[in-house]
Amino acid sequence: MGKPITVTLALMSTLLLSACGTSNSAKKQVDHHFDSQKTAAEYKHDREAEGINLANFNRINIGDITDASYGSSEDQVLKLFGTPSHVGTVTVNGVTKKTTQYTWKDVSATFPVAKVKVQFLNHKAVGKSYTPAAKRKQRITAKSKINQLGLGTTYQAAINALGTPNGQSIIGQGPMSAKYLLYVTDKNGTAYDLTFTDDKLNNKFKTSIY
Repeated sequence: MGKPITVTLALMSTLLLSACGTSNSAKKQVDHHFDSQKTAAEYKHDREAEGINLANFNRINIGDITDASYGSSEDQVLKLFGTPSHVGTVTVNGVTKKTTQYTWKDVSATFPVAKVKVQFLNHKAVGKSYTPAAKRKQRITAKSKINQLGLGTTYQAAINALGTPNGQSIIGQGPMSAKYLLYVTDKNGTAYDLTFTDDKLNNKFKTSIY
């Protein structure tokens, strides 16, 4: 008589466990679905933030300083970066007219910068820049490598020798162009700013990102 009772209890235990497992699984699926829900605006925001990265920054062509010819259009930049955080009017050195400046503050996690800016003249890019975010870990460049660069070193040669800068600014192209590269040299935020005119290094000075 004991055996049928044992079998019955075993079957009841199996059914209860199955029921509990089904209940927990269903609950977990509902909770997971709820947590993953986002509005269309949030998805759009995430996609735009991921698009604000170094690769897309490098894709922006900077036009001639006098009329921005050959520069990327506003529409092309907006397709890369999405909606800017701020739009204003600024004066750019060497540009006779005031330019429209777009600023993006919410950038990709792979791009440790505080903000990205692009200036437009005649609806074409005439300048672009990004500045390092002091609160995010920065790539360190040996000071000795910077010291090895002599005046007259080309912009591209400096990039090849030192790698991706922590900060960068480019205005115009050709003989009237101006470029600035910022390299952090220690964990305390010490940095060196390299300035270029007509793509040639003409100055190096010590600064800080803080």
